[in-house]
Amino acid sequence: MEYRSLGGTGLRVSALGFGCGNIGGLLIRGSVAERERAVARAIELGINYFDTAASYGDGQSEEHLGRALRALKVSPFVGTKVRVPDVPVSALAGAVARGLEESLQRLGRDRVDLFQLHNHVTAERTSESLAVKDVRDVVFPAMARLAEQGKIGFYGITALGETASVLDVIGAGRGVPGMRSRRVFPRRISAGSSSAVGSSRWA
Repeated sequence: MEYRSLGGTGLRVSALGFGCGNIGGLLIRGSVAERERAVARAIELGINYFDTAASYGDGQSEEHLGRALRALKVSPFVGTKVRVPDVPVSALAGAVARGLEESLQRLGRDRVDLFQLHNHVTAERTSESLAVKDVRDVVFPAMARLAEQGKIGFYGITALGETASVLDVIGAGRGVPGMRSRRVFPRRISAGSSSAVGSSRWA
């Protein structure tokens, strides 16, 4: 297996990760034996990064992944995502924190290595998306506090939404003091000149 540095995070991750989403759906719909066999084979082949999200199977992906990892007694890098509900701006930070706590509970872990915003990002907020200023002024600082608490290793976005707005968010994140060392942004939108910027790609 080939391994690569994820930006300046210090993480050496396998070139291929294990996607735990709805496509294929093994970690959601497979039997316990099938899930454990698949995860064990991935670990055997050198895969050390598992990507899940609260929205995959309404939390089943996280729960099943956590159970499989505990059964196999392995601890690879794990990344998950939060999709913040349509709440007032004043409630956004709390929603991010609650989302992480619920994910950690389902995973049976004290922390995750990567925590990403799963919402679309647009110039103006809608019922289905967050505005650039919401992410810049509320979500990023909330994630930074979670990193300071040791509950996440690094944080970022999944680059869903309007390209211009996503690029604005990436630029805003680079300019916020104290946040640089913990950010992970997807290179499919920005190559990222900062050494702290990493990427994960989906195919």
